[in-house]
Formats: sequence, structure tokens, C-alpha cells
Amino acid sequence: MTFAPPPTLTIAFCLLTAALLAALVWLVGRAAPAGRGGAWTTRATAAAIAWLAVHAGLASSGLLEGDGLPPPVLFYFAPTMLIGVAVALSPVGRALAGLPLAWLVGLQAFRLPLEVILHGLYDAGALPVQMTWSGYNFDVATGISAAALGLIAWRRPLPTGLVRLWNMAGIALLFVVVTIAITSLPTPLRQFTNDPPVLLPFHAPFNWIVGVHVWTALVGHLVIFRALAIRKRAAEPPEHAAA
Repeated sequence: MTFAPPPTLTIAFCLLTAALLAALVWLVGRAAPAGRGGAWTTRATAAAIAWLAVHAGLASSGLLEGDGLPPPVLFYFAPTMLIGVAVALSPVGRALAGLPLAWLVGLQAFRLPLEVILHGLYDAGALPVQMTWSGYNFDVATGISAAALGLIAWRRPLPTGLVRLWNMAGIALLFVVVTIAITSLPTPLRQFTNDPPVLLPFHAPFNWIVGVHVWTALVGHLVIFRALAIRKRAAEPPEHAAA
């Protein structure tokens, strides 16, 4: 099916993707053990470039299209998210969890400009309304609150209960929008039948929304959960921690 987003939105999306990946690489470098920041930054940069190329190549190949059951696109989405979970649970994820909460929470602010771009695609007739805040996607609230909480956390510590509650809400909103997207794809799983269907995963560079934006949101939330667990253990009395 035809997918013709305005060039300005395509450029804006690519710039946001580049900025998000640059932020991730910078965070990895800052999280690296002493004396290994340069090596971690180099590896993260190479991994990011390869990741972008692989995802763009998959979309351009046409392999993700098809109406089988399960649809081929799910075999793209599921491994991508599983890799994200693996990264969050890896030593790299553990290192990232040691960074300031202001950085980890503030990173999720990228969801605000992303939602603005999605709404622009809807206005241009390239995305269905349910994928925007005019429909059922309220993930813009995560982006706005992340920016606000990140700025507050930069000045003073946030209550861990508040961060935990915000993190749970953010991952819930992420799950909602992913579910809406999957049930708006032109596959047998489609539940939202209004036009146009969601075509982002089938076209580069917009399929980076799966491989970079959704992936980063998921990994970021999981790393924050790890960060909160680390801080909780550090605050426990030694005898309680031993038990």
C-alpha cells in the first residue's frame, strides 16, 4: 500500500532518531567502567549504525509485508523487543542503571517530539487517528512528564515511589500504543479498520520507530526498574540486605 509522508516529517523523524541514538551512545560512554569509556562509545556507535542499516534493509526488502498468520512483521517485532530486554538485563544495562535517575528519566522525553511527528503524519493522511493523541495514543504524556521529572531530578532527588509509579505508567502507555499499532496493521490481526492502516514498520526509515524509538522506550523503562532496585538494596541495613 502507498505510504507517502511529507518530506519535512521524514527529515524530522530522521533527525530525532539520530539525536536519540547519539544520546544513547553518550549514556553508554558515561556508564562505562573507568578507563573504558572510549571503547564502549566506539562499540556503541558501531552497533547503532549496524542496527539502523539492518532495520532499514529489512523494510526495503519487502520481507516484512504479507498477510499470513502470524504475519511476518511479528517475527520482526518480537526479536527486536527480546534483544532490548536482553540488553536491559545485561552488564551494559546494569552499568546504565548506575547513572543518575535524572538522565534515565529525562531520556524518555524523546516521546514528546515523536508524538508530534506522528500527529503530523495523521494530519497528512499517512497514519490513522488512533495512533495519535487525537485517538487512543496518550504516550505524549510520558514524554511531557519525563521532561518535567528529569529537570526536577537534576536539582533534587525524586521519591523512589514516584519514579516507580511514573515508570509503570510509562511502560503501560507504551504497551497500549504498541497494541494499537499491531491491531492497525494491514494483517489478519487488524481490529481498527479505518483507513489508512499503520504502514510505518514496512517502510524505511519509519520502521526505525520499532527498532529505535519503541526499543529505547522499553530498554529505558527496564533500566529504570533496575536502577530503583539497586538504590533500594543500597539503602537497606546490612543485616536486612543479607537476609
